[in-house]
Amino acid sequence: MNMRGEAPALRILKAAGENVRRLDYAFVPRGGTRDAALQLGLSEHEIVKSLVFDDGQGGHAVMALMHGDRRVSLHKLQRLSGEPHLQPSSPEDAERLTGYRPGGICPFGLRSPLPVFVQASLLDCATLYINAGERGVIAAIRPEALRLVGAIAGDLLSDRSRR
Repeated sequence: MNMRGEAPALRILKAAGENVRRLDYAFVPRGGTRDAALQLGLSEHEIVKSLVFDDGQGGHAVMALMHGDRRVSLHKLQRLSGEPHLQPSSPEDAERLTGYRPGGICPFGLRSPLPVFVQASLLDCATLYINAGERGVIAAIRPEALRLVGAIAGDLLSDRSRR
């Protein structure tokens, strides 16, 4: 078990009265949600990817929350967010905007407030497993906890999402 200090999202969620459980795994660069799911014995579908998108000009940015085994449709995200020119943020920009290193990015406690959009079907999961703001640390939460970040639900699923 990881004995580091408490991850930022865990502190924030507990302070908000959320029932949250910590899960630790051995972070592997480029391992992604598939690696985390295998190590933790979870369904990759219930692991949440926290993805940052920006306009490429250093202006507007948003976060999208998606099933670990699915892809975000950029077109659908642009339509839902009202931001017509989005692209995936570089790892450096994502860290600058969120305050978290890639592989540990989560929607809780962001350095810069970002609009958060969530794939609606994530809200149907009994439990979500989301990065806790630190690589190798996952927070097990109820989907309702996403209200703390004002997450806006919608269809973000790419038609090319199936593996």
